[in-house]
Amino acid sequence: MTFAIITAALFAFSAVFNTRITKLLDEVTANYYRLLVACIILGALTLVFYPGSFHPEASIWFMMSGAVGFGVGDIALFAAFARIGSRLTILINFSLSAIVGACADLFLLNDSIGVWQWVSILIILCGLSLALLGPGSSEKMHGSFKLGIIAATVAGIGQGVGATISRHAESIAESSGITINGISQAFQRVSAGLICLFVLWTWKRFRGTIPRHNTKKKQISTWVLAAAVFGPVLGVSCFQQSLKTLTSGEAMAVTATSPLLLIPLAYFFEGDRIRPLALLGAFTGVSGVIMMALFR
Repeated sequence: MTFAIITAALFAFSAVFNTRITKLLDEVTANYYRLLVACIILGALTLVFYPGSFHPEASIWFMMSGAVGFGVGDIALFAAFARIGSRLTILINFSLSAIVGACADLFLLNDSIGVWQWVSILIILCGLSLALLGPGSSEKMHGSFKLGIIAATVAGIGQGVGATISRHAESIAESSGITINGISQAFQRVSAGLICLFVLWTWKRFRGTIPRHNTKKKQISTWVLAAAVFGPVLGVSCFQQSLKTLTSGEAMAVTATSPLLLIPLAYFFEGDRIRPLALLGAFTGVSGVIMMALFR
């Protein structure tokens, strides 16, 4: 569970940096550059330190997991952000990914979790709801609200199923006596997601729908590097490591506390006011994580 908690903290910092780069670049370009930098770093680390951490069948499943989680999931996630805002998107995404991950583990891997783990997950999601379903956001949104709900739903399903596929891939590798650590798993997943995003980015460039950016390259590269390191590099590596000891539902539920940890970060970095309801949600979510740890 330690790696899942670290993942939540890393994703909270990554969210701050992602917000910065999406103010400098359009969402598709920002996400593409973020995954590109992450893939280069993860690839170098894997080839230097873990060159033998590949398995023909398991690697295919890891890449399939990345295509579902990072490809379909991330593309749908950013589409939802623009249509229904970050609060509702995050709430739907994390709630569904935890529940779908737990159900996918049960039906695809025959790996269920206990009653108290389900109670812990629900407490965490209640905390998330309290924190995010506060006063209306001032975010400017465009496009179909209904399409945004669908996109957030697809993102949650994609990330939940992606985590289960990843666990299946690791079980294949372990049955062959091969250990694939979190960094190598993250590289294989992120590379597949990068391919999907590259196709979308190329298509948008071909259509001429990607705007020109006048921001200095040095400023962009600094925030892109920070978002890549805290998100896909360290965050996803820790998340993959957490799946070695947690089910998909448990890992996704603990990771769902990331928006709660983001509350103080947003206060210090963005100057956002901390609302009492958000504070109550944070305490509720953290209580759910503690309860999960105690009953494991």
